[in-house]
Amino acid sequence: MCGAASSQLVGLGDWGGYVFPIPFGILAAWLCMGSVSRGVVSVILNAIVWQLAYRTAVGLAADGPTLQRVVGIYLAGLVGGLGVSLATALSKRQAPAMRAVGMGALAGGVCGLPFAWWVISANHAPIPEWALSTMCFAIWQAAVGVCLWQGFRLGKPEPRRP
Repeated sequence: MCGAASSQLVGLGDWGGYVFPIPFGILAAWLCMGSVSRGVVSVILNAIVWQLAYRTAVGLAADGPTLQRVVGIYLAGLVGGLGVSLATALSKRQAPAMRAVGMGALAGGVCGLPFAWWVISANHAPIPEWALSTMCFAIWQAAVGVCLWQGFRLGKPEPRRP
């Protein structure tokens, strides 16, 4: 549902790109963080990661041969998955398990591939653009969100401080 909500923010004009990652950041913070201050840091870091992943996608997949565009989208998803995994670790002040970070990055790359269909098909997809964008964002955010929750919430609890 978070990905579907975020996808509706795409058409808000220039500033939409800045508020777009906030629903995912809030959900990730709610699922993985133990305090409000860490949650705020997580939302801010997720917004920065979104900008990096988006700019990677635009830079590598905006035009060119199909394979280049697919690889560009995969790399953008990978950057996003890796970035939110590291942002969560930094926000939690917890050394991440490499498995959790790797799974988040891999899920981001693989589950970012539906975006290639969106980018390559342009307006020729057999479903409306709003439905395609909703599907792409929902798949990516659900997969990466589950990896975050699995890696950081269900992992080793934080050590207690005296």
